[in-house]
Amino acid sequence: MLGSRGGRTPAPMLLSVVVAFIAAVALAGLGCGDDLAGSPGIGDPYFPSAGNGGYDALRYEIALTVDPRSDGLSGSTIMDAQALQALESFNLDLVGLEVEGVTVDGRPAEFERDGQELTVICPERLEAGETFSTQVDYSGIPDSPDHSGAFSVGWHRVDDTIYTLDEPQGAATWFPVNDHPSDKASYVFRITVPRPYVAAASGVLVKTEAGETDQTFVWEMQEPLASYLATVAIGEYELEEDTAPNGVAIRNYFAPPLAEAAGDAFARTGELLAFYAELFGPYPFEVYGVVVPDVDTGAAMENQTLSLFGRDVLTSRLSDPVVGEIYISHELAHQWFGNSVTIAAWEDIWLNEGFATYASWLWLEHDRGREVLDGMVTESQSLLGDSDHRPPGDPGVDDLFGVSVYRRGALTLHALRLTVGDDVFFDILREWEARYRHGNARTEDFIALAEEKAPSSMKAELDGLFEVWLYGDGLPELPE
Repeated sequence: MLGSRGGRTPAPMLLSVVVAFIAAVALAGLGCGDDLAGSPGIGDPYFPSAGNGGYDALRYEIALTVDPRSDGLSGSTIMDAQALQALESFNLDLVGLEVEGVTVDGRPAEFERDGQELTVICPERLEAGETFSTQVDYSGIPDSPDHSGAFSVGWHRVDDTIYTLDEPQGAATWFPVNDHPSDKASYVFRITVPRPYVAAASGVLVKTEAGETDQTFVWEMQEPLASYLATVAIGEYELEEDTAPNGVAIRNYFAPPLAEAAGDAFARTGELLAFYAELFGPYPFEVYGVVVPDVDTGAAMENQTLSLFGRDVLTSRLSDPVVGEIYISHELAHQWFGNSVTIAAWEDIWLNEGFATYASWLWLEHDRGREVLDGMVTESQSLLGDSDHRPPGDPGVDDLFGVSVYRRGALTLHALRLTVGDDVFFDILREWEARYRHGNARTEDFIALAEEKAPSSMKAELDGLFEVWLYGDGLPELPE
């Protein structure tokens, strides 16, 4: 994510998957007073109520009928999941909206509401390891609460344009979900809207069903998707299609008044995508593209396979060649760092934003020369050195999208590069994406990988580097 005003299982993964499974089981009963109740939070220190314990979501099928002229919706979400413990009840996150009915494996289930917690009472006890299917039918006008203190997150409607911006906890404003990045799943979106509106979403458009006065767009996201990266955009759009040099399909949705300017701004997306694929490893999804609604969004957002850029970002940021390339490359880089390799806890947000920021500098270095990257480094040092910023390794909720997470996070990677050299550094980045592709990881995983790839004689030096750059007070000096 970038604000329009500036700074937003392969075999090697087996051990971390087992550890995550054990942790999930351990968390499953916390805070409920009942070992057969899934916990109402997944244990994230920044957002204690985010997510839910006791099960692993495998797949969501979200069917929405939306009238963008009134913002009302009727919805039905089916979640297929696996119980991580014996369950007599479990929770989903859902903000606002009226729940009309719940079933578990086709049988009516009782439910309770308490704030964002939707507690489902199982008609029959679920055993550990058992797969089950829950359907929630609901309707209403979605709320858009502000959890982050910086961005208004969730479902947004401006006139007859609708978009979602869900980081960190906005998905629950429009569908019931285990709303934490550690529980990724595949998705199907079935969005019905009146003509002539278009509904774009994460993934691949597999079908368009025409009705007399409406049309249904069916999108499939087969690769694992964190809930905050799920997206729906509804409005009148022009579709622009292209293919990157490495064969990845590109589909962009531009609001008609912005189509010409947006087409110019995103003309080099294919070239940029191919560059990152060569640098970081194969593009992790089937398609990419952006949606540019004719509304101000306050930020650009790396929604999986369909990044969001508002009218304000297009006109105030993308109109500057260098700044525009930073924004466009930043959100695209997130498809590798944040979307494919996803944080397991929000305190590790620098793994998303620091990596995407440095990736944008790498593009500038490739496209415009090393002196441009050096200029970004110097600018960031000046920006961070003029005032007190929390270190990026544990920024706190209020600074989750603060400048330190982006700029000092990027400088941490630059310090690593200067220490280990380009060959080892880029080997680390490629292995990072390959090892945790479509999974979750923590800061300690990255530090362990860096120490694994670097010469053994550097371990103590790298320990000190990460400690001062990620957690130390004051801005450290870069290595010579």
